[in-house]
Amino acid sequence: MNSVTHKVFLLLISGFILLPRAADAADVEFKPRLVVSEEYNDNILDTKTNKKTEFITRAMPGFSLKYFAKRLDLDSSYNFDYRYYAKGTKGDEYTHNLLSKATLSLIENFFFVQLSDSYKRVTLDVARDNTDESLFVNQSDQNIGVISPYLVWRVGSNSTIKTGYRYTNTWYKEPSGVDKREHYAFADASHELLSGFFLTWGYSFSDTNTSVNKFERHNAYGGFRYEYANKSYIFGKVGNTWQSFDTRKNISNVFWDAGLTHEFPIVTATLESKVQYSEDPLRSSIKETVYSGKFERALERGSLVFSGSYSEFEITETGVTDSKRVSLRALGKYEITDNLKLSLSVLGDRFNQKTPDDYPYRLTGIAGVSYSFNDGLIASLSYTHITNRNQIFETAGNKDINRYFVQLEKSF
Repeated sequence: MNSVTHKVFLLLISGFILLPRAADAADVEFKPRLVVSEEYNDNILDTKTNKKTEFITRAMPGFSLKYFAKRLDLDSSYNFDYRYYAKGTKGDEYTHNLLSKATLSLIENFFFVQLSDSYKRVTLDVARDNTDESLFVNQSDQNIGVISPYLVWRVGSNSTIKTGYRYTNTWYKEPSGVDKREHYAFADASHELLSGFFLTWGYSFSDTNTSVNKFERHNAYGGFRYEYANKSYIFGKVGNTWQSFDTRKNISNVFWDAGLTHEFPIVTATLESKVQYSEDPLRSSIKETVYSGKFERALERGSLVFSGSYSEFEITETGVTDSKRVSLRALGKYEITDNLKLSLSVLGDRFNQKTPDDYPYRLTGIAGVSYSFNDGLIASLSYTHITNRNQIFETAGNKDINRYFVQLEKSF
């Protein structure tokens, strides 16, 4: 792992036991775990022709740690991931999965320091996530570490202002990945004008140095949030971004984030539209415009979720739209008993073709069943089928992948 915050978190995780242990001062939860799995994959190299099958054995020891005290909140989850490819299509490999966040309160209710670190394997194509298709094709390990000291100013009883600094270090294991180091200063304000109605505004400045270029960015915005009923609210903000690159290219873009969530008697609906600068492993800066909707229904022993989205990815420096994606998804979960659970998800994607070899359509189906024993042992089976197509209702020239999993997870 290649970030300064990784070392900080190792100190926090290994050294939290040295903190004072007053009975009412800290709440600690440490849970070791071990996961072992076996996968059969009928297209391990994710190719259209000359498919190769493979058996993959994985061993994933890890732990979760939660520590809550007056001056420190820490929430961490980590596992080591060892992978053995029985037929030798790829050499033995290992990676890590880390998600950790800590908040230090240096001056109560005023001066805080937030640290976070994540390490995981990600797809290199920001628009086409292929982590369901393969364990390694077109992917890289990614490490993002963040350190952010900030102040919370309370103005009267209805207003708060948050000012601070954030340093972010983004690293990729693959040489094609674009490493980034960002210095970010910000001021965000919120004022409750009426009960449940908030006005928000803010400004930020960032200086980013990447492995391919440098740029500065100014953001200014204003907005509101109105909570008009229990679990129902509407929000919106609009602003402008001014971005200057070391090539002397200057860009000005409007951005927004607006939406609503409403709880109906049988379903909760969420609609949102936003413009954001997403993390792109292969580029220094990319602007994503998203329109999305989601409908969720809680059942007596499960849940149903239907969602859809449309995204455009624009290369910021050139203004060229690089990728477009339409996604539809349905997800269902059901508890047959308290111990036996089923899950089923169906996902359809429509992509623009950047090269003649790109498949414009992708259909994914995932089915799983798990059983929880009383001693912290969970056994699960799952199956994933993915088909990439040139025409949605035609099978000629398809690229298909079938993945079968059996897994045991033991918490101690």
